[in-house]
Amino acid sequence: MTDISAQRRHALAARRALSIATRRQASELACSRLARLSVFRRARHIGFYWPLASETDPRPLLAALRRVQRAYLPRVNDQRLDFMAIADDDFRARLSPLGVYEPCGTRARRVEALDLLILPLAAFDDHAHRIGLGGGYYDRTLAAYATGTGFRRPRLVGLAFEAQRVDRIDSRPWDIALDAVVSNARVYPRRKAGPIECD
Repeated sequence: MTDISAQRRHALAARRALSIATRRQASELACSRLARLSVFRRARHIGFYWPLASETDPRPLLAALRRVQRAYLPRVNDQRLDFMAIADDDFRARLSPLGVYEPCGTRARRVEALDLLILPLAAFDDHAHRIGLGGGYYDRTLAAYATGTGFRRPRLVGLAFEAQRVDRIDSRPWDIALDAVVSNARVYPRRKAGPIECD
C-alpha cells in the first residue's frame, strides 16, 4: 500500500519547484493538448477551476471555447460544489473563506448538469488515479456516482504538470475515478474509461 500523504507532499514539492515561466508554458501545453480531445470539443457545459498557488492553469482553455460552449466555476455550498456560469463580459468573483476565487451570482448548476469537469490535483499516476489536496470537495460532490444512485455523470479530466506524476496510486473507497489526466507531456486515459482520443 502506498502512502497517500507522502505522495501528495512529494508531488506538490515537485510542482512548487517549477519556475513561474515553466508552469506557464507547461499549463499552455497541457491546455492545448486537452483542447484537441473530442471530450472537450463535444462538451457544451464545461466545469473549470480557478488555479491556486502553483496549480496547472486551465484558463488558456477559455480561449478555445466555441460559441455553443459555456464555462462554469465551482462555488462551495455546504461542503460540496455548485457550478456558476461565467462569461468574459460579466465575470465577477469573490474570495471565499478558503482563499479561493469563487464566481458571484445566484444561478448555480449542480455537477450533473455538466458534460465535462476539469479537476485540479496534487498527484496522478499512469492510470489516471488522482490524489487531491485533501479537502474532499470534489469527492463529496461526485459521491453519488460511487453509490450507483446518481445521475448522468460528466466526463472527468484532471489537469496537471508531468512533474506531479507518481509511480502508482492505490485508490481508496471514496475516490472517484477520472476518465483521464492531461499533462504537458501526454494524455493518461483510465482503463475502460471510453474514448477520449483526438479526432
